[in-house]
Amino acid sequence: MVGPHRIAPDTVLIPRLERIEDGYTAINTMVITGREPVLVDTGAAMHRDAWREDVFSVVDPADVRWIFISHDDPDHIGNLPLALDLCPNATLVTSPRLLHPLSDRTHPITDGDAFHAGDRVLTAVRPPLYDNSTTLGLYDDRSGVYWSADCFGAITPTPTLDAADLPLDDYLDSLHHHSTTLSPWHAWLDPHAHGHYLDHLATMELTAITTAHGPTITGPHIPRAFDTLRDLHH
Repeated sequence: MVGPHRIAPDTVLIPRLERIEDGYTAINTMVITGREPVLVDTGAAMHRDAWREDVFSVVDPADVRWIFISHDDPDHIGNLPLALDLCPNATLVTSPRLLHPLSDRTHPITDGDAFHAGDRVLTAVRPPLYDNSTTLGLYDDRSGVYWSADCFGAITPTPTLDAADLPLDDYLDSLHHHSTTLSPWHAWLDPHAHGHYLDHLATMELTAITTAHGPTITGPHIPRAFDTLRDLHH
């Protein structure tokens, strides 16, 4: 179950599902197909050929104007050199700590900063859990989609692109397992920060939460996912 998967009229997930011992894990990229198209993370280098085929079946590389990188783990920047090479009109948007030497076409961004991408405003919003101190999520005010990087990931028992395709309890168990067994999750060190980020997200108009490592969360699953993460400190 791979290939582009539309999650909003102007937002497409590029999933790569891998069979592992506990079930299925994902290494995802997202494409925002607005007036100024945006690539959100670039997946793992081992998937390069399939990644290139899938991403550029959704958007012409010459049309890409922005490449957002949430953090510099290999499964998020694996195809960044290729993307920068194939997308000559794109500006790299990421934490100032990651700008050099990735590209000389850069736009630094930190938590709470926003930039205009044609017909939408995209805002960096740090996720409640992360395993790399540079991590930033990305919120699209036009679609209501939030890219949460590693947060809200889940190893699912079957190949799954949408959390609603699983029984709710099975999905929440998978989310909890992912959120408690992968380490180090830096935000765990400060429960107040963890709660702050969750509370901030809860005030936003979210239609979907996308993650690099699990199915997309929509509708009534969103508050239940928040509850699961909030319970980690109880």
